[in-house]
Amino acid sequence: MHLMQASRQQFLRPQYFSRLAVTFVLCFIGGKVGLSVPFTSGNVSPIWPPAGIALAAVLLWGYRMWPSIALASFLVNFLTPIPRWPTLAIALGSTSSALVGAYLLRRFTEFKPSLVRLRDVLGLVTLPAFVGTTLAASAGVTSLFLAGVQPWSNFGSAWPVWWLGDAIGVLIIAPLLLAGGQLGKSVTGFRWIELLTLSIGLVVTCLAIFGGRMGLAIRDDVLAFVIFPFVIWAAIRFGIAGSTVASFLTAAIAVWGTAQGHGPFIERNALHNAALLQFFIAVTSITGLILAAVVTERRHIGEAFRDKERALTALKQAQYSLQEAHDYLETRIGERTAELAESNLALQAEINERIQTQEALERQTLKLKEQSDLLDLATDAILIRSLDGTISYWNKGAERLYGWTKQEAVTQGLGKLLQTKFPVPFEEIKLTLFHEGSWEGELVHKTRNGRRITVASRWTLWRDQNGTPVGWLQINTDITDRKRAEEDLRELSGRLLSLQDEERRRIARELHDGTGQNLVALQMNLALIQQRAKELDSNASQMLSQCIRLTEQVLEEMRTVSYLLHPPLLDEVGLDFALQWYLDGFKARSKINVDLNLSPQVGRLSRDFEMAVFRIVQECLTNIHRHSGSSIAKIQIARDANQVTLTVADQGRGMPSEILTAGTGKMPVMLGVGIRGMRERITQLGGYMRIHSSDSGTVVEVVLPVVEKEILNATQHAADVGIASGTGKKPRHD
Repeated sequence: MHLMQASRQQFLRPQYFSRLAVTFVLCFIGGKVGLSVPFTSGNVSPIWPPAGIALAAVLLWGYRMWPSIALASFLVNFLTPIPRWPTLAIALGSTSSALVGAYLLRRFTEFKPSLVRLRDVLGLVTLPAFVGTTLAASAGVTSLFLAGVQPWSNFGSAWPVWWLGDAIGVLIIAPLLLAGGQLGKSVTGFRWIELLTLSIGLVVTCLAIFGGRMGLAIRDDVLAFVIFPFVIWAAIRFGIAGSTVASFLTAAIAVWGTAQGHGPFIERNALHNAALLQFFIAVTSITGLILAAVVTERRHIGEAFRDKERALTALKQAQYSLQEAHDYLETRIGERTAELAESNLALQAEINERIQTQEALERQTLKLKEQSDLLDLATDAILIRSLDGTISYWNKGAERLYGWTKQEAVTQGLGKLLQTKFPVPFEEIKLTLFHEGSWEGELVHKTRNGRRITVASRWTLWRDQNGTPVGWLQINTDITDRKRAEEDLRELSGRLLSLQDEERRRIARELHDGTGQNLVALQMNLALIQQRAKELDSNASQMLSQCIRLTEQVLEEMRTVSYLLHPPLLDEVGLDFALQWYLDGFKARSKINVDLNLSPQVGRLSRDFEMAVFRIVQECLTNIHRHSGSSIAKIQIARDANQVTLTVADQGRGMPSEILTAGTGKMPVMLGVGIRGMRERITQLGGYMRIHSSDSGTVVEVVLPVVEKEILNATQHAADVGIASGTGKKPRHD
């Protein structure tokens, strides 16, 4: 019972649904790419990336990923002209192929996703790539031929193409997803230059073979294997990660060039060309993977041998030390025996011991002095403070950073010298330090010359032998330049947002004034032709009616796209009319009931201010429609003398806690592009945003300050619009 409850809770976790979504999106996009590959006929593709994506998802996240794999495979084929029932068989075959391939790997090879062992690579090549994919090929080809999509005479050629297409997807995509991320971790220093040289050489060579006008228009099949030195280079120098990336680049350029009608695989019939392309990609990938696995395994064996040698050396040193200790003990016993015989010799031995102890103490003091000198070489400010705030250590890095000597810091105190500005009250920082043992944050200090600097401060609690806190170690790193760079980056981001809005406004105007007018003219011409429809036969008349309907539909969609890019009402009559117009269209498209409460005190604001509010509302409603599952949304915009408050609320399923805590420093940032864009706009206007989410819904609250500049810009903006339109009335848009 407890096992069933634990399993049910695991299936309901947000992480599980996010993984399902990622798997579905990747498999769906990969399926679309696979159907666009050259030589594809009747949904039989020579290269099928979803096979590798599905296998990697099952190996990384478990067999519970099967719903996304099955749904993506079904939708990809459902949206094609083939009959409907074969899509179910294809989805079943694709899902079974991924699950069986993963099971065989784990059952017979004790598979490790890092692919660092040769047995892992050989298992991936033989079991999922060439054994597991037979299920998908058999189910898919048989269902297509039973449905009459292909004649039975082509069965013998379609099955190998399907099978090899899935196998190539496993050989190219699965290793890339499983081990490709290791490339960034393993490449450091000057190896980035080597990696860049390798990548450029590989891409240039592939383009020379498959690039048509860009390359040498090579027609000989054998010359395609000129890229092998680069694959071998990547396998030897960068291991599995480098080999997978090289194979992926080669396959991508080869498929692209062949699709453009270039390269050595276009000279024969379609079946022969597809087979050559498949064998070329398969041989390239298998060669790189096996060679990389062999090199990596040999490297690990060498490291293990060196570790064993070091252990043996340490053992010999320990034996030598033990022998020395034994000899020393025997010597001491002899000395003690001699001391019992002669008291003078005993007294002399005691004096010698004290001398040795003094020398050891001096050596320890010298060692501590050397360690202190090393700390003085650090560029960071390192200091030790007792619980009452007094300074017991102040390194040279602190003197260089702040300009105060150790004597000045000890005698005058940091409160007077640095005039620290804390992000939270100091007592709260001390409570965190005592409770967690450490604290990190940003502080603002004043240097000797009066300059204010920002430091990243790290505090570690210092305890005595009894575990009682006696002070803390504080390390301060100057990040003033970094903070200034971040501010410049925010200003650049604001400029980019402004340029984006201007480009949207220009595109919307060109769509309306150019393309829209041409479509209206086309619609009028078609209407004139329809008036003479009696002179046409029934088929031509029906096609004419269909053209008129399509023209009306395209015109309507173009107007909608133009408005979504930039609502003209926003510039001409203000935020109130623009939002109401947008909400009317949003309600019709999404079937979500939206309640807008816009206070009359809001009035007109500057163009950038109104555009920011409009885009924030637009993004919030898009998120509600896509993710919340709510059928109701409420928007409230209010204004007082100093600020405008925007609140958007829904009654949906809420947001995952991972997204709510993203960007706070407690965990990696996971915000979507839309929410980041909202934060950028709000930051540029000096405001802030709060998101409150629970199982009963989500509330987004945005507060934007209204300064005198915004009021003046709004007045000028309204005057410009009135002059441009000639009246203050709401304009009409076609």
